[in-house]
Amino acid sequence: MISFFESFIAAVIAANQELYTLLLDEKKHIFYQSGTVGAGGDISIGMDLIAEEIFIKHLRSFGRIDSEESGIIGDGDYTIIIDPLDGSTNFQSHFPYYGSSVALTFEGETHVGIVTNLADNTLFLKTADRFQYTKLTEIKFFDVVKNRYTSVGVFERAYCSKKYAKKLQKSAYKYRSPGATALSLAYTHQLQFFIYEGALRSYDIKAGEFMCEGLYQHKEKDLTLICNELNHFENLKKILL
Repeated sequence: MISFFESFIAAVIAANQELYTLLLDEKKHIFYQSGTVGAGGDISIGMDLIAEEIFIKHLRSFGRIDSEESGIIGDGDYTIIIDPLDGSTNFQSHFPYYGSSVALTFEGETHVGIVTNLADNTLFLKTADRFQYTKLTEIKFFDVVKNRYTSVGVFERAYCSKKYAKKLQKSAYKYRSPGATALSLAYTHQLQFFIYEGALRSYDIKAGEFMCEGLYQHKEKDLTLICNELNHFENLKKILL
């Protein structure tokens, strides 16, 4: 018998597959049109709302949905926190770094996290006993392992940094700021570090943060630092703090 969690994972995969297929049609101008301010505080574009509809259709039977676009939808024992289109501005600009983020939670604890790179159809899945990835077009899971040869990190929203970007300038550390927080968290095992300056919203981090379990983390009011190696973690804390 298929378990509740397995059924949920299958539904999230199906939603992402439907969304990925839809995104292949770049001629639909409604995808890119700006709309109203969503529940998360950002201006939604057409594709945000279309993606939300797809996830609601596939996931509403599993619990109440807390979406970046519309807020709370439905009810149930489990809460499903979703960012239907993480990196909307990237999508709107045809910059290939955007995806979706889904976390299944119960009383604040995350049980399933799924982050998908919809630009290259890679899906990351985290549960209590596995962290794996697959391609949406061919579901075959492989374990995620640390990349010990990486030489770059991610500093999301570095363009609006008030102090930490300046502190990094004099260091030897290189970073990128690709503009999709959930995706960057999912990739942190492949990076030297993840940095975010400012407050993070649950829509942005719930699934991706779950995927960073076991990594070295420092969090305070205006800084999130996550590293996959202790030496980088200690060095960056000295530089930043």
